[in-house]
Amino acid sequence: MSELKTKVTQTESGLLIENPFATKVKIETDFVDEGFVEIPQITLFQIMNFLYVGENTGRDGRCGFRSRAVSELNYWFDTKKTFKFWRKALRPAYEEHLKQIHDEQKREMGDI
Repeated sequence: MSELKTKVTQTESGLLIENPFATKVKIETDFVDEGFVEIPQITLFQIMNFLYVGENTGRDGRCGFRSRAVSELNYWFDTKKTFKFWRKALRPAYEEHLKQIHDEQKREMGDI
């Protein structure tokens, strides 16, 4: 049986920890030559949360969440797009996945 190990690599900005068990989401795109991008599921979940922060309250966060989400998306898709572009482009994915999760959690907490 082969043994999978977590790799730790030194980068310019610090340490990069690669988890061999991380689930990746494959997204088809025209932005890169390969025609697709594989993003770790936890990273994609974080990006989507940051992109739509304040959606339910009507207020956007002031802690740099939006700019962080846009920077991550531009990095993964090797492009330079704006917050409005990404928010509009990823709206269907947000509606399908994250909104369901948020609503379920609200129900559990008794907010709905």
